[in-house]
Amino acid sequence: MNKKLLSNSWEEYLIVLLWIVFIGMLTQNTAVAGTIVYIQKKPLLAINITNKSIISDSLRKLKAEEFGGITVKDGDVYYYIKGLNKSFNVLFLADTHFTVEDERGRDFYNYTKRMGGAAVEPENYGISNKREKALIASLDRAKEAGSELVILGGDVLNFPSLASVDSLKSLLDTSGLNWTYIAGNHDWHYEGETGDSYSLREKWVHSNLEPLYQGANPMYNSQIIHSINFVTIDNSIFEITNEQIAFLQNQIKKGLPIILSMHIPIYLEGHNHNIDYGCGHPNWNNGNDSYYKIERREPWPEDGFTETTYQFRDLIINSSEIIGVFAGHTHKEAVDYFNNKIQYVSAANYNNNDILIHFLPVD
Repeated sequence: MNKKLLSNSWEEYLIVLLWIVFIGMLTQNTAVAGTIVYIQKKPLLAINITNKSIISDSLRKLKAEEFGGITVKDGDVYYYIKGLNKSFNVLFLADTHFTVEDERGRDFYNYTKRMGGAAVEPENYGISNKREKALIASLDRAKEAGSELVILGGDVLNFPSLASVDSLKSLLDTSGLNWTYIAGNHDWHYEGETGDSYSLREKWVHSNLEPLYQGANPMYNSQIIHSINFVTIDNSIFEITNEQIAFLQNQIKKGLPIILSMHIPIYLEGHNHNIDYGCGHPNWNNGNDSYYKIERREPWPEDGFTETTYQFRDLIINSSEIIGVFAGHTHKEAVDYFNNKIQYVSAANYNNNDILIHFLPVD
């Protein structure tokens, strides 16, 4: 398609609509940054074109006003919500992998040297791995945009050192922003420490990482802003507990639109996902765990997931209240659309990536 801008004639609009249908038939379910995705009540259309000027602003607004829905454009997400009383935005980020160390981490050196690198050497105490610069840039972006919430979606730290936690907490507190934090699989993991993932996560989220939760439950939390329910759930061990699924069910019963944030994205059948989309992946088991020796941890279970984790995934897929899932973990940006919602996996924050999520009222 050429870069010709559209006029208001009905012939040209008809041509655009025919192209939309044609491209929608050709495209697969996974899109990348810059893709424009409209999710309507019915039917669902995906417009996967790199020349974004081919869809005029007037046409984009018409679809939003007529159907409500979601637009993904240039790495930002736009939700059109009927009955919303004002426009606002939130910012999501994951995988900063920040490290700074001091004397308190000396006894943990053997657990931190792979992920921490030079920053954990005693001569470099107090000198970070510089990845906080990307986090600061994201916080500045949130302030400039007037974001009403910043969601830190896991692996902001390489491991739960007290020096790293103190530094991160200071950055967040001095930003003046409203923020919420969930752990990723690295935040609580000291490589080589003995114990299973459940017990190690429990140990560190209730000790070194505790200040980052600001008094909230580390396993799940909810914050309602302008009638949108921002729910966070810790799936950093890939599995989900009965308590967590019960919490999500109770949030769904409130009947509000839900933005669900986790570290590990859910598996979606037919979306060409690898094992990194591990929450509910049918091939998640110790036979496919290629990293446990590198990360010096116990391998994944032989029999894969519990039934509760599969039920959690199905609940997300089938719930009409959940309008978006935001995750990290893979370090690669991707957008999946399914059942009138999206799963947006953010690229790594340490490479200056984040997602600004806008909420716009429509009649």
